[in-house]
Amino acid sequence: MTKDETRKILSDDIDNFRLKAKYYESLHLFEAAKYAGNLAANLELALTTMPSDEDQEIS
Repeated sequence: MTKDETRKILSDDIDNFRLKAKYYESLHLFEAAKYAGNLAANLELALTTMPSDEDQEIS
């Protein structure tokens, strides 16, 4: 799996967790909404620091 494929999967996961957070909040499940929101934020942070396939590897 390439880094760009992983980046796409992570982007989809972030969108899903943000959607789940909104859904949980609508059901007044605030702890679950907070957890899903935090998970999305953590994945987003990992995504922003992940190099792309075009970046040269540091050896």
